[in-house]
Amino acid sequence: MKATDLLKEQHQEVDELFERISLAGTNEIGALRDELVTTLVGHTAIEEEILYPASQEAIGASRLIPASYEEHALVHIMLQKLLSAEPGDETFHARLGVLKELVRHHIQEEERELFPQLQSAMGDERLEELGARLSSRFDEVRAGDVEDLLIQSVAKSMPAIPGRRPRAAKAAPRKAAAKRPPAKRASTQRGEAARGAQPARGAQPARGAQPARGAQKGRRGAATGRKKAAETAPSKTGRATSGRATSGRAAPGRAAPARKTTRPAKTGRTGRKGGRTSSASAR
Repeated sequence: MKATDLLKEQHQEVDELFERISLAGTNEIGALRDELVTTLVGHTAIEEEILYPASQEAIGASRLIPASYEEHALVHIMLQKLLSAEPGDETFHARLGVLKELVRHHIQEEERELFPQLQSAMGDERLEELGARLSSRFDEVRAGDVEDLLIQSVAKSMPAIPGRRPRAAKAAPRKAAAKRPPAKRASTQRGEAARGAQPARGAQPARGAQPARGAQKGRRGAATGRKKAAETAPSKTGRATSGRATSGRAAPGRAAPARKTTRPAKTGRTGRKGGRTSSASAR
C-alpha cells in the first residue's frame, strides 16, 4: 500500500472515532478515548519519524512540514488534557471538541496539499516502499507504551527556555514611608542649620568660641557707652552732699567741695566728711 493511501485510511479511522465518542454512553467513552489516543499517537509518530524527513528530501523546503510539526505538538497537548479529564463531563467534551478541530484541519492540509506533491515527486514505487515502513512502525507504537511516548513527545515539543530562571515569590509589599517634598525638606534643613549657627537670646557663647567681627564691635561699643554713662552720671552721694550744702548747715560764704568726675565714690565720702565738719564748726 502506498504511504499516502495508508495515511488516508488512518485519517478516516480517527474521524470515525471522534463520531463514536460523541454518541457513546458513559460506560463506553473511556475505552473509545483510549483507542483514539493510541491511534493518534501512532499516526503522528510515523509521520514525524519517517514521512516528513522523506518529504523534505523529495520536495525540498516547504512551509507544510514545519507547520505539521507544530500542529502535532498541539494535538499531543490536547491528548494529555483529554486523558486527565473525567469521561462524560463538560470538560471532557470541551477538550474533545478542540482536539477534533485541530486534527481535521491537519488532515485537510495533508490530503489537499502535501500528498499530491509527494505523489508527483516520489512516484508509486517509492510510495509503496515508504508505506511498508510506515505500517511496520505504526504497529510497533501501538504495541508499546503509548502514554509514555505521549509524555516524551510533549516534553520534546515544549523545551525549557534557555537562560530563564523560575520566578521567585514576590515579597510582601512594605508600607511606603511618608516623604516630604524635596524642596520643603531642603528649606527645613537650611532653617535648622541657621538656627543652630546663631545662639538663642540671652545664651552665653561657649568658652573658647570666637564671636563674629560684627558682634565683637557691637559689644565693645556697648561697653564703652556704659562706661561713659557711669562717669558722667551724678552719684547718689554727690546729690546728697549738694543737698546738705544748700540746706543752710554749711558755713556761710564757704563753697561746697567740687566733685571729682573720675572717682565718684571717693568724692561722695569726702562730701560727707565735709558736711559733718561744716556742721561742727557751725555749732
